[in-house]
Amino acid sequence: MDTVSFTAAMARVPSPVTVVTTYGADGLPYGFTAGSFVSASLEPPLVLVCLDKGASTHPAFATTERFLVNVLGAGQQEVARRFAASGTDRFASGDMRPLEGGLPGLPDACARIACRLHSVLDAGDHTALLGRVEQTFTSERTPLVHVDRLFHRAVRDRPEPAGAAEGNAHGSQPPMTERAFPLIFAERVGMTADFYELLGYTRQSQNPPQGEPTYIGMRRGSAEIAVVSTDWPRTQCGLAPGPGPRFEMFVLVDDLDTTLKQLTDAQVPVLRAPADMPWGERIAHVLDPDGNPVAVACSTHR
Repeated sequence: MDTVSFTAAMARVPSPVTVVTTYGADGLPYGFTAGSFVSASLEPPLVLVCLDKGASTHPAFATTERFLVNVLGAGQQEVARRFAASGTDRFASGDMRPLEGGLPGLPDACARIACRLHSVLDAGDHTALLGRVEQTFTSERTPLVHVDRLFHRAVRDRPEPAGAAEGNAHGSQPPMTERAFPLIFAERVGMTADFYELLGYTRQSQNPPQGEPTYIGMRRGSAEIAVVSTDWPRTQCGLAPGPGPRFEMFVLVDDLDTTLKQLTDAQVPVLRAPADMPWGERIAHVLDPDGNPVAVACSTHR
C-alpha cells in the first residue's frame, strides 16, 4: 500500500483532538496529543487511544494503571500543538491540574474521560491503549476537530447547497459569493508574494498591473490566497482594525527540509524548528515578511 496515498486519505477523516495524561512511576506528569481516539465498547465502557512506539512518553503510558483523556474544545489548538511538540516541558504553562482520579486535566476541556488501563495492544508502529472508563466530565464547549491537516471548530450540520458536488475533474471554482480565501495584510505586498512563491504559490492577478502592487491574488493547486496592502481598511473585510498578525497559514510541501533551506537561504526567520506530529506530519513554523506565522509541513509517511 502506498503510504502517502493512505495518509492523504486518512487526512480526510475528521477526528477529535485529545490530550492524554498520566503520572509515571517517577511521579512526574506525562502527556501527548493523540492522533487516534475512539469509543471501543459500551458494555463494558471501553475507549481506545493510540501512541507512537517511538514517543518519549511511551514507556510511562505502556506501564501506567490509569490515564485521562482530555477532549479539546474550539480555541485550544495551542494545547494540542504543545503536547505534540518534543523537547519541551508540556506542563510548564500550568493549565493542567489534578482532576478525575487525581490525574492531570484541563479544567475547561470539552470533555474528560478517566480510564483504568484494560490492556495494551500491538498496532504496528503504534501501541493501542485500551482503557476501561471509570469517570467522565462534559461541558457545553464546542469541540475541536482535526481534518485536512487543519484544526476546525465543530459546527451543526446544514444542507449542502444544490450542485455543490458537481464540477469537472479539475475542481471547478464555486461562485464568487461561495468562495473563501485568506487575506494576508502586508506592508510589502510584493516581498510577501515572493515569500509565498517559495512555498509553491503562483501569481494569478495583480492590482495595479504596473508599479507597486496593493493586491496580488495567488494560487497553489485549489488553494487561494490574496496578499493585500495594509492601507486597505480592515473593517471592510470583517477584520479588527490595526496592524499585526491576524492568522496562521498552513502549507503542505513535498520535502520540508528542502523548502526550509530555500526559506532560510532567503533570510526567512524560523519561529519553531521542525517537529514530528503524532498524526503523521513534520511541521516547522516560520514568519512571513510582515511577521505572520506560517506552518510548513510534510508527511512523515514516505
